[in-house]
Amino acid sequence: MNDSSEKTGSVKQAGELSANRAYRELHVTLGKEKIQQVVSSFYDLIKVHPTLGGYFSEVKDWDELKDRIGHFWWIDLGGERYRQDIYNPHAVHRHLKIPPILLDDWVALFSSNLYKHLPKELADIWLARATKMAEWIGTDLQQHQES
Repeated sequence: MNDSSEKTGSVKQAGELSANRAYRELHVTLGKEKIQQVVSSFYDLIKVHPTLGGYFSEVKDWDELKDRIGHFWWIDLGGERYRQDIYNPHAVHRHLKIPPILLDDWVALFSSNLYKHLPKELADIWLARATKMAEWIGTDLQQHQES
């Protein structure tokens, strides 16, 4: 490899790394209120969703759920912790016994909600992160179904 292609390769890798970590700056761009608004709207949709809603029928305090998940996304998108509780999406989804196949419905609903509330370029960044997270949760759910 010559110097030129080595430099091009390292610039491309740096650009990919930067794009992959772009979600960590969303807290600055969006702010707590906007992140909370997106999360709140999403869970309003979940409540009545034909395939997902039933899995959340045990939720007693929707405002608390929205606050917890809003805090989770705030931290995941780069913000500093402001609540003491820790949210573990793997454990929660295992507890709810959501079939891995329904994560596609979750991603589709989350996607439409993001694009409703955010400019496309910001929704794209958050959606890429959420999709990756859904893949990890799906793998975890599948492993726990098999054991």
